[in-house]
Amino acid sequence: MSNQFLDRSNFIRVPVSGLKLGMLVTELDRPWLETPFLLQGFVIRHPSEIRKLQEYCDYVFVEKEGRRWGDKKDPFRADFGLSKRNIDGSGGSGLQKRVRARDQKPSPIEAMHSRPEHPVQTSVEEEHPSARRAYEAAHSQVSSLLDQARLGNALDTEGAKQTVSHCVDSILRNPSALMWMAKIKHMDYYTMEHCLNVCILAVAFGRHLRLSKEELVKLGVGGLLHDVGKMRIPAEILNKPDKLNKDEFEVMMTHAEEGRKLLMKSQGSLSSAIDVAINHHERMDGKGYPRGLYAHELSVYARIIAIVDAFDAMTSDRCYDMARSTLDSLKEIYRHRGTHFDEDLALEFIQLMGPYPPGTIVELSNGYVGIVLSSQSKKRHLPNVKLVLGSDKQPIPEEFVDLLDVERGTVPREWLIHRVLKDGEYGVFLKDCPVKTAVAGIASAAPQSGEEQPDD
Repeated sequence: MSNQFLDRSNFIRVPVSGLKLGMLVTELDRPWLETPFLLQGFVIRHPSEIRKLQEYCDYVFVEKEGRRWGDKKDPFRADFGLSKRNIDGSGGSGLQKRVRARDQKPSPIEAMHSRPEHPVQTSVEEEHPSARRAYEAAHSQVSSLLDQARLGNALDTEGAKQTVSHCVDSILRNPSALMWMAKIKHMDYYTMEHCLNVCILAVAFGRHLRLSKEELVKLGVGGLLHDVGKMRIPAEILNKPDKLNKDEFEVMMTHAEEGRKLLMKSQGSLSSAIDVAINHHERMDGKGYPRGLYAHELSVYARIIAIVDAFDAMTSDRCYDMARSTLDSLKEIYRHRGTHFDEDLALEFIQLMGPYPPGTIVELSNGYVGIVLSSQSKKRHLPNVKLVLGSDKQPIPEEFVDLLDVERGTVPREWLIHRVLKDGEYGVFLKDCPVKTAVAGIASAAPQSGEEQPDD
């Protein structure tokens, strides 16, 4: 929210230690893009949001109770979606009470902070060749697994574990390289690439959550195999270009149970993969399928895959829907936190991805086009970018710019990201732009001597 539109007479500056449920946060002490909070102005509905604000901020501004916020309704009024009884956290709908009361599992985020972080072992440039080999091998393995599932045969779960293990090794060294690969998508191969992408993103998320290598392999196998049951769905339903009718959707929903059956008869199947296959469409509020389980009945693996599965689906072109942007997809996850998705995990996933995950094609303010290579954990809006087109939209030799240098003052603001491009715009296709140069650091793309620099 731009400061020029804030009338601070309506707001109170509050230290994050004094935040309570029901407060309407209108401004932070730092840019919104440096935090997981994608909606610029939001009502605190869950303790996890207070914890996340305390992690990022020293103080925030909140609206005074009973006032109006700009042209919007008073957020404390019942018809705005938050009644007076919600303010202290003791009220809420019957559904909210039931979810809170029944989900007594310790937060995976609490466990996360008790474990050591995984250090980055290689630069992203150095990791790209190994990541590409792991990705191509996994691509072939997933194709074989889905063929086995289509025929109703037992699945090569040992091969799946080995494939995932190679992906885990790459992600532990540096997650950005394989996350780049997960942005390469083809609508004609949606189910196959979706399974692989969910595996990659789930492992990257698990690394962020500081899971052990053994846990990451289990999580990755669950992601790789979560949709194998779709191979038992008739092609005319699976590939229908329009919205499914009620009967067709009921058939589609059986893919969760079909996946469980395939994995149950496959020798060496992990119980965690079976759990994920049948439960990745369950919801925290008990309104998912196939069994309508509640939050306390869902494992951390199933909760993680539910988020990653939804994100990759929303950011992919499918036969019945066009891809949404990363930001719009993360906003959907944020909007459904606590009902569809685990509240804490949703916020952590948003923090991991940021607005420009690796592999995002962007146009800079000066007209250059590049691809996001990696970013710092708390500066996701200022990533490292591999430049591919000049301001005249003609190909240029591989060069890199670190947008953190804009904040440092060593690169002018014209190098900031202007907009996100779709794969193929200006003739730039991610699959055709491998990272070729292994460099010790990111080269500065500051203007050469004599170039005019814009005013800040």
